Amino acid sequence: MTYSVDISRARVRASATPRTLSRLLTGVVLVLTLAVSTARAQTISLMAPSIANVSGMLTARFGVAVEEMPVLKGELEDGAQLALRCEVRLYEVSDYWLDSHLSTVVFESALAYEPLSKEFVLTLPGRPAPLRNKDLVALLRQGWGVVEIPLGPWDLLQRGQKYSLHLDTAMSEADAPQGFSRFIYFWSWDTGANNSFQLDFTY
Repeated sequence: MTYSVDISRARVRASATPRTLSRLLTGVVLVLTLAVSTARAQTISLMAPSIANVSGMLTARFGVAVEEMPVLKGELEDGAQLALRCEVRLYEVSDYWLDSHLSTVVFESALAYEPLSKEFVLTLPGRPAPLRNKDLVALLRQGWGVVEIPLGPWDLLQRGQKYSLHLDTAMSEADAPQGFSRFIYFWSWDTGANNSFQLDFTY
């Protein structure tokens, strides 16, 4: 099996020319808001996804690690509840027509802190009971160090056929409205809280 990886990065550029005093004041407020948010920013590293045969299931495998752990620990202890969302899609690539969609699976995990027990709590899909640990590093290593998402039976893949695996990830406050968060999370190879990764391979 041969793999070729294509990493796509998102870049966002914002520009504005104030024409009135109100627009200028609005711009100042936005700059101040951004400065406060950036001060609370931290880096998240995403291990590139791969494909594996796990007990006959076609499985996407990747990992998530948080840099600047003391900052994250402090935010959680102050009451922040965070949510990690990963959407994995598999396509069969066509040279002459639209790619065929084979599978889509969403992985969602929530992270919080319980002051009474002084434990960090991590929920994972498919587990009725959350993971608990007073050691945040150990907890995240156990829950996010290696993430495996079954996409379907292994025989979905056909010899000689081209495929494309898409991974979209986002991390924000669990209770924040869509598109809004008090915190900014920078992925290791991107400049925003969201990151997309594409793995093209031939079976």
